[in-house]
Amino acid sequence: MAYNSTALNSYQKAQVYDEIDPKKLILMLYEGAVKRIRLARKGIVENDPRMRGENLGKAIAIISELNASLDTSKESEEILFLAGLYQAMLVELPKVSLSDDVVILDRAEKYLMELKRIWETHVMKKGAPSQTSAQSAGADMPNASMPSQGYYGAMGAAKTSFAV
Repeated sequence: MAYNSTALNSYQKAQVYDEIDPKKLILMLYEGAVKRIRLARKGIVENDPRMRGENLGKAIAIISELNASLDTSKESEEILFLAGLYQAMLVELPKVSLSDDVVILDRAEKYLMELKRIWETHVMKKGAPSQTSAQSAGADMPNASMPSQGYYGAMGAAKTSFAV
């Protein structure tokens, strides 16, 4: 019986996610990834390998989902940029399990926070674009321009850009 109730719960949760606006779902993924990276950092600081490991694994899973949600049928510069950024995070973040290197977490958090800010500002239309905020994200992040349609499937994002 436990299997049936677990399957039912999973199905009901999937139903809820089907009803969420895809734009909001991407925002939730960014927020979740940032939260998990912060908790992984807390696990390192508090010398709690379980907290670090569980949250690092969840952050990696979320970033994998963001990467999988890219509409790769459109081989635009923006898609390639995001795919490359996500892939770099997916290569670097597992290294934290061995090294406890918070610099890797800091860098991933910085990129995710900037992507979240851009998503909120230009796709969700929250607040005004801020060049200063984009520039503070780091000089090692290349210039990128978000496409007008489809970098997350059929999300229909408005054309946006940022330069750092």
